[in-house]
Amino acid sequence: MNSFENRDNFIGKENSPEDIDDKIVSKGKNALDTLHENIVKEKEKDLNLKISDIYGVDYDEASEIHINYHNLRIRKMIERSESLSGMKKFIDSNFDLKNLSAQVAFGQITENTCMDILIGIMKNQKEVKIKDRYINFYS
Repeated sequence: MNSFENRDNFIGKENSPEDIDDKIVSKGKNALDTLHENIVKEKEKDLNLKISDIYGVDYDEASEIHINYHNLRIRKMIERSESLSGMKKFIDSNFDLKNLSAQVAFGQITENTCMDILIGIMKNQKEVKIKDRYINFYS
């Protein structure tokens, strides 16, 4: 029996049994989305145990599932971002998104912080190219 069937992981300070009845219980992405509702970054790392219970896997595999979940969410955010959408191939080849996703999964940074990091780096990269072009042209 997993935690969704026995409801142990949902009932706590933030959740009441009445809230659970309104939720559709699943094991897929919806289960992960439900776990992430209104969560603060400090509690993010605690979700690995809940994921382990939901999927019936060990802690390491649950961590991998959690990292992959955030990796997919970050990639979707990149696609929707005006400043990053055209840079997807560059980002894939020059950044370790898996590492950033792991930092999100373990509560070190948020997904929005990850996007701020990528946007900041890309803006700096563009500024350097513009400056270099003029330095090379006039030197």
